Order: sequence, then C-alpha cells, then structure tokens
Amino acid sequence: MKRVLSVLILVASVISLGVFVQRWTIEVQNSTVEIVYDLPSLLELGSDQGVEVGELLADLKQAGVSTIAVQPASVGEMLLAGRTLPGPVLAHLLEDVADLNKYLTLPVEFETEHLEQVARAGLKVAPKLNTAPWEIEPIWLGYDPELIIVSGQGTMETESFAGSDATLALVEFATPQIRPADPARMVRLHGISAREMKVLSEERVLNRYMRALKERNMRVLYVRPFTEGEDSWSRSLDLISALKIRLEAAGFSLGAAKPFLLWKVSWIITAIVGIGIWAAALWYALDLFPGWKSLIFWLGLLALALSLALLVLKPILARQALALVAAIVFPSLAVRLDWGKAPLTRFIVISCVSMLGALFIVAMLGGTEFLVKIQEFRGVKLMHIAPVALVAFTLLRPLRDWLQRSIPVPYLLLAGVLGLLGVVYILRTGNFGIPVLELEVKAREFLENLLVVRPRTKELFLGHPALYLALREKEPQKSWWLPIAVIGQISLVNTFTHTHTFLWVSLLRTFYGLFFGYLVGWLASKVLRWGKGRLGGDLGIGLLRIR
Repeated sequence: MKRVLSVLILVASVISLGVFVQRWTIEVQNSTVEIVYDLPSLLELGSDQGVEVGELLADLKQAGVSTIAVQPASVGEMLLAGRTLPGPVLAHLLEDVADLNKYLTLPVEFETEHLEQVARAGLKVAPKLNTAPWEIEPIWLGYDPELIIVSGQGTMETESFAGSDATLALVEFATPQIRPADPARMVRLHGISAREMKVLSEERVLNRYMRALKERNMRVLYVRPFTEGEDSWSRSLDLISALKIRLEAAGFSLGAAKPFLLWKVSWIITAIVGIGIWAAALWYALDLFPGWKSLIFWLGLLALALSLALLVLKPILARQALALVAAIVFPSLAVRLDWGKAPLTRFIVISCVSMLGALFIVAMLGGTEFLVKIQEFRGVKLMHIAPVALVAFTLLRPLRDWLQRSIPVPYLLLAGVLGLLGVVYILRTGNFGIPVLELEVKAREFLENLLVVRPRTKELFLGHPALYLALREKEPQKSWWLPIAVIGQISLVNTFTHTHTFLWVSLLRTFYGLFFGYLVGWLASKVLRWGKGRLGGDLGIGLLRIR
C-alpha cells in the first residue's frame, strides 16, 4: 500500500511545485512601495512649532512623498470643539447614552479645508475610512484618490467606496471584513503609532518598516513625524531619506502601491494536492498503528471523501482544513522516518519531508486572497501542539509498565519545568501572546541586519539542535530529544503558512534555520560531552544521563 501512497504523494508534489512557481512569479512582479504621510500629525506638529502646514507638505513633496492621509473628524474631536454633530450620529448616541465611550473615536465627517490643503500642495489625497454605524459623506470623491485607507472592526460594504476604483489599503491588525471582497483591489498597510514614534529610535523605526515589507507583504508604509525635540522635523525628513535608501537596497521601488494580480488555484489542482496530503496521513497512521491497516484505510477514504465534498460546498474552509492536516502530519512523519545512515543525511531527509508538507500548504493556500491576508491559515495553536503530542505518544507507548512505578521527586520537578516551558512555547505562537523581551528584540534586529532575513528562534536554538542530538544517539527513534526536535520541523512548516510573506524570504529563513541550527546542535553535543566528562556521572538524580 505504501507504494501506491508514495505515487500519490509524488504526483501531488509535482502539482504543488507548479503552484509554488506561479506564486513566486506573481510576488516578484510586485515590488513597488508607497509612503503615505499622516496629516493629523502634521497639523499637530505645525501647531506646536508655529509652522504652516503648507511648508511641511512642501518639504515632504521635495523628499519624495506624494500621498497624504486625511481622516475625518471623530465624535470626540467634534464634541471637544463644541461643534454640532449630524442628526444620524446624534441619534445613535442618544440610543446608547450609557456607553458613549465606544463612539468617541468613530469618524463623523471629512473637513474640506484639510482636503484642500493637500490638493494645493500638489499631493494626492488618501482618505481614511473607518467602520461606523452611520454614513459619512464622501466629499473625498471630488479629489479622485488613487488610494483609500480602510480600517476598523466588523463589516464594511463596498458601497462605502462607490464611485471610486481606488486601491484599498488594509491596515494591519485592524482590517474589517469587506463585502464583497475583491482581493485584486487590495494592498496591505503597516503603520507605527504616534505613541511609539515618541519612544522608538530612528533605527528601530526603519527596522520595523523593512521587516513589514519583506516578511508581511506590506505595500503601503504609513509614516508619522517625530514630535520630541527641536530638531524633530529635520529628523523626520532624514527618516524618509534613510527609508528610501533601504527600500532601494532591498530591491523595492518607490511609487503608487499596486495590488497583486488576480490569481486563483483551480478546484482540480486543489483536489489532487488534497489526495497527496491524505496519502501522507495514511502513511503516517499505518506506520504508527501497523496492526490496524484495514480500519486506517477505510477511515482515510472517508476523510478524503469528506474533504472533497467540503471543497465543493465551502472551498476556502476545505483548503484551510487540508493545510492544517499537512501542517500536523508532515513534521510528525518526518521525525519518525529512519532513512540514511549518517546524522547529516538523516537531518537533510527529515527536513526535506517537512519541506514537502510546506510545499503542499503553499499549494493549498494559493490565491490572491491569501497573499493580502483576507483569508489565512487556521489552526496555529493546534499545529504546534499535535505533532509534539504525537511524537511523545510514540515514545511513551512502550513504557506503560514503567509509568506505573513510583517516580523520583527530581523527575517530577523536571516534568514541571518542561510543562512550564511548554506553556510558554504555546503562548509564544501566533501574533498575540507573551510579549517579546527587549533583549530578544535587539538580537532579532541584529540578525536581520546581518543576514537580511532572521532565522526563527525555535529552529535555531531549540528544534534543529535537538534533532542533531537525537540523530547522534544509537537509537534515534527512541530518543527523548524527539519531542523537542519536532518543534523545529513544526516551525519550518509554519513559516510557509504565512502566505503574506514572500516565498524567497521563507526559503532563505528556512535555510538559515537548518544550517545554523545544525551547527548549534553540533556545538551543544560537544558541550554536553564535556559536561558529562567533567561531572563524572549524573549526580545521582538521573538528570544528566546522555546515551
């Protein structure tokens, strides 16, 4: 049966490679970046320093900035200014008097004076539209914007943009659901808040913007001025110049942001890749439970049938589910294989199997909607937990009798420490979890500036070194390093679930992780051997025993 499964996997691999090349071609064609400057910050800066906004706009135009973001006055701003709110807005407030706070930051109306200031300076207007329970008069239509900045929570109908075919810039971490969605009209925007601009250095700001471009497919950079110090405006202009230099050095060009070409992966291709994913899942299940061949075979057929049915009824959900299956199966299968004799050969084979899973995920999550992240991979937490649990299960299964024995206190303490580390590992996955330490931030930025793309920490210092240590043992498949080693393979595959990241960035990051992770593992093995020799045993508690 495994021969048939291998053929199915091979066919799916070839098809997936074709999708990979398609996406690569689309990505490399889009390297134009647009800098958009924040008008409210300019108004505040001009008021504080007694400078006409027109002068600041002229300086920006000379510096190469061509687009200025104009936002409507909010409920709070209008109340503080003693201005009368429009009837529909006032009606909403009166209906929910008990909870007015949620309305204070919502937009009310654009001010013609602000739009005129930008137009007189010879710059392009980029209106900022936020979700609101009332209509906002689109007076910005008269200025024929090429870019509209969209943010907020909930849902926004495309009627909000009626009369304009401008590109939509989706604000990172604050993107509403736009109905109906048109990914061929969308780009992604990254900005740094006014509060952060007060504390971040120029170098940190530049690193943030460049990371957003390379790692998250941003095509619009939202820039605010520095506001602290007498030389704040000159520093702000210098920041623009330094940013342009870094953009060009990284292969980007300054200009109007352009959406990615409309790209869709056909249903047939997705189905073939799905068959390959379930073939790999069957292979792994048969290897894990060799005595249940018949049951596993029929369960596999049932899972495939359900996947194909879901692909017809809800194609996006089906593709996300199949990508999750691949993200769980391939790292688990990779560390279970025992192909090759030398540790380096085995290390390469295991990594290639995980890369095959990454290739399937790229094919399954193909399409412009994934490039601009209006659709994305689902199940990040599960993909980080399941393979570790499966690998631990394979190690614990032969030890049922041993687990019934009394356990020494040091082992319980060690288990507690490992459990705590496991919680930290899970919380560190995803965009929102345990904050990154300042020292780690500096280390990441150092690696980014040194290597262009930073290898992932879990691969460099944890997973890949543990895999090296496992492969150095006499029986790698029984090594207790494997539950840690699989973390590196999970991270490798997880890199390619970030569909809004350039493929060349993901490949380079993966190579760095494997190369330097292997070296760290080699160094760790030398240190452990040295420590074992110096300590002359395991201190009587069994915690330093190395096979």
